[in-house]
Amino acid sequence: MTTVRAPASSANLGPGFDVLGLAVDRYVFANDEGVGDLCWEDHIARVAYEKAGGTGDIWFHFEVPPGRGMGFSAAARAAGAALAAAQRSASADEIQRQAFDIVLALEGHGDNAAPAAYGGIHIVVDDQCHRLATGFPGELLLWVPRENTTSTDESRSVLPTMVKRSDAVYSLARLGLLVASLYEQNIDLLHKATGDRLHQPTRFENQPATRVAYDAALEAGAAAAWLSGSGPTIGIVAHPGRSASVIAALPEDGDVLQVTTDLAGAIVVEDL
Repeated sequence: MTTVRAPASSANLGPGFDVLGLAVDRYVFANDEGVGDLCWEDHIARVAYEKAGGTGDIWFHFEVPPGRGMGFSAAARAAGAALAAAQRSASADEIQRQAFDIVLALEGHGDNAAPAAYGGIHIVVDDQCHRLATGFPGELLLWVPRENTTSTDESRSVLPTMVKRSDAVYSLARLGLLVASLYEQNIDLLHKATGDRLHQPTRFENQPATRVAYDAALEAGAAAAWLSGSGPTIGIVAHPGRSASVIAALPEDGDVLQVTTDLAGAIVVEDL
């Protein structure tokens, strides 16, 4: 049996709209010998699997809730494409490159495709990606609402087509500061560095419960918070040893995942 996994992701990270993505240690799995649920004909993992040259049935199991801004579709497609490559005994590098190419071709969101395929934190420029040789300081959390879901396409459709120059400068400055804070491991810069005016304000207007969680995290002393992808999940960084107080302050209508950065990306594994 061949089994692969691909990680979930948190995209944008505040000011990195459509260009930054972080892989986290929650996974989707695909295999070719009947473990999990059989993918129907137009299942996104199966479509990716067949586009990558896979033949026969494919089964699927996931730890990532769909529609929550955690890169479910990218991870599912990456797993499907990776399974097809693994069946051909492709190298680890070839598996990941094919996963990235297929996900990018099918959904076009490189900020989710790159971490799902390669792991780590990525900057995406057009169809190219670059992995940052660093990670977040502090403790990573995800607050995931139990009921609310978000369609990326619908969320994107309400964003303004034009932005003010001052808003563009605001987010560009924070994007630069975010990359600097990651390389310097300066957790004290993250609060300002994860601010944004390009996409979060509009999306928060349509996701008031998520805004409540975002504000609660920061008021409880979190080092940073951001809307994960298009939401409704939020990503949070807590200072070392202080995550418990942040978790206690978050709304009870969501679950808190304590996560770490996945560094492996799409890989072959022994079992589920």
